[in-house]
Amino acid sequence: MFKINLLPQEVLERRRYEDWYPRIFVAAVVLLVIVAGLYFLLMFDVNSKRNDLQSIQEQTKRYSTTAQQLSIFRNKEEQLQQRETVAQSALAGRANIGQVANDISLVLPDEVWLDTLVINEKTGIVVTANTPRTLGESDNVAYKSVAKTLVRLSELSELSDVWLTSANNTVWNTWATPPASTDTSGAPGSVTVVSFIASGRVVVPGASSSGATSSGSSASGSAGGSSPGAAAQNAVTKANSATTSVSQ
Repeated sequence: MFKINLLPQEVLERRRYEDWYPRIFVAAVVLLVIVAGLYFLLMFDVNSKRNDLQSIQEQTKRYSTTAQQLSIFRNKEEQLQQRETVAQSALAGRANIGQVANDISLVLPDEVWLDTLVINEKTGIVVTANTPRTLGESDNVAYKSVAKTLVRLSELSELSDVWLTSANNTVWNTWATPPASTDTSGAPGSVTVVSFIASGRVVVPGASSSGATSSGSSASGSAGGSSPGAAAQNAVTKANSATTSVSQ
């Protein structure tokens, strides 16, 4: 059987191309879907990178602010160090009077109390103190506290040439209206104490060794030496001498 197509040639060619239209449309839709998917994927990645960049910029800004704050403290630290250096240079060669007074208060025996304490770098120290004397106690026993005080003062590194200037028995009234007392050493309501005065030199840090040697030599003429051991021995000797004079 023969098939005869009486349609014109133009219609036949148009129909032949029309068969490809659905395929082309489907391919275009698929391609469009792929492109759209890639676009959204890239946009998501770009937004993620943009958020990361913004976070990094914020961290950088915070770190910059913190660095500026720390730079202020660093500058203040440098200024404080400079001030400390200047203060140390200004205080070099000067004795710490407060430390000397504190050390003296720490080494005093429990039974000794101070009346006055004068400290000067040039004139040295003058200690006016007292120690109680028990009723019936001999002078030798009463003056042990005086000798102990002198020995402890002479052992301080801030002091040298510690010497006993004077020591005397003194009667103190302890009550405004004294009651009856069996203390025969003084009036009723009184107590006998040993009042003594000690002096010494203040050791100035950084002082020249020649000056210290010269001062020590001049002191040794009367004190018998300026070392702690010699000063301690001199203190005991002076205490004994004071005891003898009081006994007499």
